[in-house]
This record gives sequence, structure tokens and C-alpha cells, in this order.
Amino acid sequence: MIDIQSGLQPETASLSSIKDTDERKFEQDVIVESMSKPVIVYFWSTRNAQCKQMMLVLEKVVGEAGGAVAMVRVDIDKNRGLAQALRVQSVPSVYAFHQGKPVDGFAGVRPEADLRVFVNKLVEANTSPEEAAKLQAAEQVKKLMEEGDQFFQEGFVNEAMERYGCVLEVDSSNADALGGIGWSLLSQGEAASVREMLTEMTPEQMKFSRLQGLRFVLSLEERTAGLEDVPTLEKKIIKMPKDIQAHYDLALRFLAVGQLEKGVDALIALIRLNRDWEDMKARKLLLEIFEAMGTTHPLTSSGRRKLSAILFS
Repeated sequence: MIDIQSGLQPETASLSSIKDTDERKFEQDVIVESMSKPVIVYFWSTRNAQCKQMMLVLEKVVGEAGGAVAMVRVDIDKNRGLAQALRVQSVPSVYAFHQGKPVDGFAGVRPEADLRVFVNKLVEANTSPEEAAKLQAAEQVKKLMEEGDQFFQEGFVNEAMERYGCVLEVDSSNADALGGIGWSLLSQGEAASVREMLTEMTPEQMKFSRLQGLRFVLSLEERTAGLEDVPTLEKKIIKMPKDIQAHYDLALRFLAVGQLEKGVDALIALIRLNRDWEDMKARKLLLEIFEAMGTTHPLTSSGRRKLSAILFS
């Protein structure tokens, strides 16, 4: 909800679509302008507090339309002839013009949800079938991605992958969906499959953070050259629990093959032993892992909590 007291304005990019008009400019600002896109005419009075409040909310909704709809404000106290010509009997009153004619309108205060329906209806009426199809596809992709990310965060990896797959049916090159599948595969121990998938990505796709994060995690394999294997490192830590280097090497081994939870826990254990080891080397790697995983990965939030518990204890 918009905070009326804060004086919030509509998005800067859309301020040009919102302005004041009067009897002299009405034909140009409304009739002519409505030939290219819908124009909302907002009749109000400076003496009415409700007018001011609803105007801010309507401006916000119009601003969200990104220029697809214009809005003009008419102060009836300064334009009584215009108000009479359009038979405005009370304020606030709203008229919508399209193709030079009034097509919709209402009088009285309406909640934000109703105003959004009103504006969206005007946008849809001025949208070509091709544009409407694109908008519908974009909304579908957004919904599927949100569902996929939610499933992934809750540990339902198969359901997450199904949603990401549906996104790719709509947009086969969607980098976020590809990244979602990659992280899902990695959580199932399929590092080799993820590595192969990344070789098929275009340079443009690899600019997306989810895919960049995967590439970073898999690049850690280069740092494991010459390190002892996992069983050997685990035995060494059992014998010498305070062997910091062994903890670090074990973390690298786990992370390089996609065993992220074990890798994060190994780094946490190291930091608990010595948080400043080698200029905070373990903490820096852990923060890089958090950044690579991103906010949608459940290990990011849990790992940050564990790290905070150590640093601020």
C-alpha cells in the first residue's frame, strides 16, 4: 500500500504520462492524446482531502502501467465550465477516453485494487493480440518461476524442476529457468550434468547470476588439484580436530562436487575454530558461496545464520 503521508510519487519513467490540464488544453491533452492511447481524466478539488489521497494512489497505478495509459488532472475549482460540460456532479470523478471518446468512468472514492482493475482494463483494450500474447506469456513465466523457487527453497527439488521446465516450454532460452534446473541438479549430486549444461550456454545467458553462480561453484574443482581425498581428510580431522587446513581442504572437496551443505558446514566448523585464519580465508570463501547460491537457495539463509552466530557470539 502507498503511504499517503510520505508523499510518494509514481515511477519517474512514467511522470510524463501524468499532468494537469485545463479548458484551453483539454482537447490536445485528452481528445488528441487518446487517439494513440487511453487517457484518464481525474476531476478533483483541492478542498477535498479524499480527492488528494485517491489521486496519489491512481497516479501510482498509472505509473505502474509504464506509459501505456496517460492521466490528466482537472481542478474543478479552476475549470467549472469543463466540469459542467462533462456533467461532473461530485469529486473525485474519473473519466476514461479512448479514440477521442469517453469509454468508461466512475464517481467517488475507490480502493487501490479497483483502480488497478480499471487501469488494466484500459491497457488491455489498447493492446494488440500479439502484445497481449507476450504479456500473458511473461505473466505465466513469472508465476512459474516464483513457484519453482518456492519449491526449491522448501526442498521439493523435483517439483521445482518441473516448474522450471514449464518455463522453458514458454521461453526455451530463459537463463533463470536454466539456472534453476542447474541448481536443482547440483543439489542432487549431478555436478557432471551441470558442467555439461553450462558448456551449452551462450555468453549472453552466462551473464545471469544463477548461471554465473553455478560456474563459480564448479570452478572450485581447479583448487582441489593435489588435495587429499575426502576419506583421508575426514580421518585426519577425527585424529586432529583442530587441523585448520584439513577443514579447508575438505570444504573445497565437498563444494567442488556440489555437496554444498557439507562444504558450508566444513567452512563453518573452520571459522568456529579460527575465524581469522589466513586473513579470514574461510569466511571469504563462504561469502562467495552465499553469493553464488543466491537468496533463493535455502543454504544461503541457514548458512548466514550459522556464521552470524559465530561472529557475534
